[in-house]
Amino acid sequence: MRGNSIKGTREMGRGRGSWTVYFLALLLIAITGALSGCGYHVAGKGGSMPGGITTISIPFFQNYTKRPDVETVITTAIVDEFINTASLQVVKSGEGEATLVGAVRSYTLTPVSFDSTDVTQEYRLSVAVDLQLVRREDESILWERKGFTDYEDFRVTALDVDATKAAEREALKKMARDMARLIKEQMVEGF
Repeated sequence: MRGNSIKGTREMGRGRGSWTVYFLALLLIAITGALSGCGYHVAGKGGSMPGGITTISIPFFQNYTKRPDVETVITTAIVDEFINTASLQVVKSGEGEATLVGAVRSYTLTPVSFDSTDVTQEYRLSVAVDLQLVRREDESILWERKGFTDYEDFRVTALDVDATKAAEREALKKMARDMARLIKEQMVEGF
């Protein structure tokens, strides 16, 4: 008798387990169907480019700051981000249906944390850019953002200027990649 009750308990347990798996599978299917039905997509992966363009050229941005080479880092990050867009092809300057024109307007370093003797331990690098997506055919503006700003914090090495400069350069590269992703997302999402 004891063996039968244990066997019965195990079979009941399997029944509940399979019901749970069945229920979870149905729930997953329902959620997937609902999300796909309402146009859900990963940010930056859905939507379409303004004006329905499929080719874009991205010349180097203008640099209105006193910081050399910042425009190269930012433009390169934006080109890299747009190259990974399935519905868009990045082409040589002047060959795209539209051109993303950009200008770096500001490059600011602000101390954000200090040690007990008021020596700066961390800086915030902030960069602001102006952007216009211009249709080549009629020079109409398809999308525009003025003063688009992003930032990145980095640590200061008080006794090693080279290490601090290297940290600033890495912060600029990371901020540029993040900025590029946000620009693309806003552009394709129509923000």
